[in-house]
Amino acid sequence: MKIDTKVKKRDRERTKGKILKAVGEVIEQFGTEKVGVNLIARTAGVNKVLIYRYFESVDGLMEQYVKSGEYVSTMGDDYIDNMGNIPAEERGKALTSLMNTFLSDLRERKATRDLLRWEIGTGKTMLSDARNQVATRIVDKIGDLPNCKDTSALMAFLTAGIYYMTISSDYREKMIDVDLHSDEGWKRITNVIESIIVNVA
Repeated sequence: MKIDTKVKKRDRERTKGKILKAVGEVIEQFGTEKVGVNLIARTAGVNKVLIYRYFESVDGLMEQYVKSGEYVSTMGDDYIDNMGNIPAEERGKALTSLMNTFLSDLRERKATRDLLRWEIGTGKTMLSDARNQVATRIVDKIGDLPNCKDTSALMAFLTAGIYYMTISSDYREKMIDVDLHSDEGWKRITNVIESIIVNVA
């Protein structure tokens, strides 16, 4: 009996994973306006009833997508759980690593950038609410930077800059003289992020 329960749980998690992965595939291929139960179910190869059973609604599914790490790896539970306890002297390095990973994820994941554009355009808050919960957990995990009066505000500021620049890279080649289509341009950005954090760590 215990084995059956474990197998069912494993099957359920596998199916949920397929559904969450399908959300990203749908956004990547068709854009956010096509995100719907029928297309996601077809893409995942599952019955749409399972989407309602596991996620209750498309909004619930999108919220879980943000939390899953499919959206960006730094938002997933695994990333946060693997951070461990961070001593005060390592907090700056941990925040720099977090921001660089986040930036790299957004550069690589067009579906995520599309999702952010959709969220901004529609004014929906469920995704930002989910991100805020995860970000609060991350700030709690990293802890306050020793010379920063407001680590949460710093993280919000850096995150907003990363959002804007990565989304802009889909529409423009440069921002001032920073080449948004080259690794060299993005290296300049990561160097500045590190400098900002080092100065308050």
